[in-house]
Amino acid sequence: MVTLSNVRFGKRNEDVKATQAALIAVGISIPAGATGFFGEQTKSAYAAWQHMLGFTGSAADGFPGCSSLAELGARAGFVVDCRHPGAITKSTVRFSENSGVAVAEATARAFAEQACDRTGAPRSWATGVSNGASLLTLICRESSFKPNAVNQDDINATGPVQSDGAKLNCSRGYAQVIPDTFAANHQAGTSHQIYDPVANIAAAINYIWRRYGDISRVQQANPHRDPAPY
Repeated sequence: MVTLSNVRFGKRNEDVKATQAALIAVGISIPAGATGFFGEQTKSAYAAWQHMLGFTGSAADGFPGCSSLAELGARAGFVVDCRHPGAITKSTVRFSENSGVAVAEATARAFAEQACDRTGAPRSWATGVSNGASLLTLICRESSFKPNAVNQDDINATGPVQSDGAKLNCSRGYAQVIPDTFAANHQAGTSHQIYDPVANIAAAINYIWRRYGDISRVQQANPHRDPAPY
C-alpha cells in the first residue's frame, strides 16, 4: 500500500522509494536511484511518467495525482490509497479561540515550522522557497498574523452560528481555512480546534499539497505576485 499523501515533493519515506522504484521499472531514469527522497530528479521522472500516460500542461508537472499514481501502482504491483489519512468529520471540528497567542510574525513563523514538521513539508515552506513563496506570506495576507481571525463577510459565511459567534462555514484562523477544508485535510495528531495554530496551518499545507503540489505554485503565498484566493 502506497499512500498518495506521502508521495509529495520534499518528503522522504518508503512510499516515495516504492514510487521511484516503479518509475525506474517502467524505464524512466532517476540518476540518484530509489533514494526515498522526492526531489527535483523524482519530480522530473514523474512528469515523464505523466507524459507517458498522455497528460499535458499542468497535468504533467511532476506532482503525483491519484489516477497517475494508481496506474503506476497497477504496473508495479502496489495499491494506492488516495484518502488523506488524518481526515476527520466536519461534525468533530471545534471552534474554541486561542488565548494568549501573540499577533506577531515571529509567533506565526514558529507555528508554521511546527506545522511543516508535523506534515513532513520542508521548513523552507515556512519562510520561502526558490520563488519566494512562503506560508508566512500566505498567513500575513489571509489573517495579518491573527490566530483568531474569522471572515464573516465573504461567500463562505453561511450556516448556523457556532460557539465563537461566527457562522459554521466561515474561514478561520491563521490560514483562513473553512471547516470542510480543515476536516478533509486535517493532520493526524493535531487538534480538532480549527483555530489551533499548528492544526490550522497543517491543514492548509495538506490542502496545498493536494490542490497545487507545491507551495511555489500558490499565488497567495508569493510576495512577488498580487494577492489571490487559494
